[in-house]
Amino acid sequence: MDGAATTMIPPNDVAGAAARHGFGALCDVRREVTATAAVITGGVTAVVCALLMWLLSLIPGSTDVFSWVHSLAYPIHFVLLMGFIWGAVYAIRGLTVGSRATYLFEGGLVARRRSGPLVVAWGDLAAVKAVYKRKQGDEGNVAGYKVEGRDGTTIPVPLLLAGGRDVFIDRIIAEARSHGRPVS
Repeated sequence: MDGAATTMIPPNDVAGAAARHGFGALCDVRREVTATAAVITGGVTAVVCALLMWLLSLIPGSTDVFSWVHSLAYPIHFVLLMGFIWGAVYAIRGLTVGSRATYLFEGGLVARRRSGPLVVAWGDLAAVKAVYKRKQGDEGNVAGYKVEGRDGTTIPVPLLLAGGRDVFIDRIIAEARSHGRPVS
């Protein structure tokens, strides 16, 4: 289990959505990166890269522009600049997207998003589709799955392998197949 579902109580909005749909007991939880972790990771990365760029800019100050020091400093500055940009974007994404989690109940899935809970009951499941790391075609390594409801609700679930299996995804696929829904 990803989260300690046996001892964990889901948030009120998730529990309410599950109760309204009669989903039964909580079986498992799949957590993505929390907003706090994204902001801290991105912020620390951006600050460290900015400080290192500043420190590096102090070193070649007295040397000739065409010296080996400058030749070495420019590529390092570029890498640090990319790290700074990545950190800033990661932190901003954490703030805008927020914390995400998908709760697996006996009767369906409830995904917690900033906009509110997304719900797909097993009986209302339309399909489970693989998401590939490559953007073209149905080839390459599977990065996760999209659970699609008949009403158009789509819940992306990232793949997290442990011992070559993902029990969370296996349960979703088993429910889809038991209801005669396509899994691709």
